[in-house]
Amino acid sequence: MITKEYGKDKDFYSDFYSEGGALTLPFNDVKAGTIHEETFPSSWTIKGEVVGDYWTYMNEFEATHPVYGKVWGDFENKVYSDTEEGFQHFYKNHPPEAWDYGDV
Repeated sequence: MITKEYGKDKDFYSDFYSEGGALTLPFNDVKAGTIHEETFPSSWTIKGEVVGDYWTYMNEFEATHPVYGKVWGDFENKVYSDTEEGFQHFYKNHPPEAWDYGDV
């Protein structure tokens, strides 16, 4: 298992960083307050609670892939993966979006 960490300060060591503050998975067309599970053309199935109001997104998630295994966590804290290869494939196909909570 590997762990990737979010950095709130660009000078602090981190695996990913956002100047805008938030890093979340976008789920713009899904009703907030629901547990959503969706399989994408990348073969990743992503599951988690959709939150928000004007703009909807997913903080905590669990994703599974028939070849790459599992990736789970929260891009504003830590993300875990069965393998580095699995994390890289997930991140390439489902990168988090950066945005500012103040914009909502």
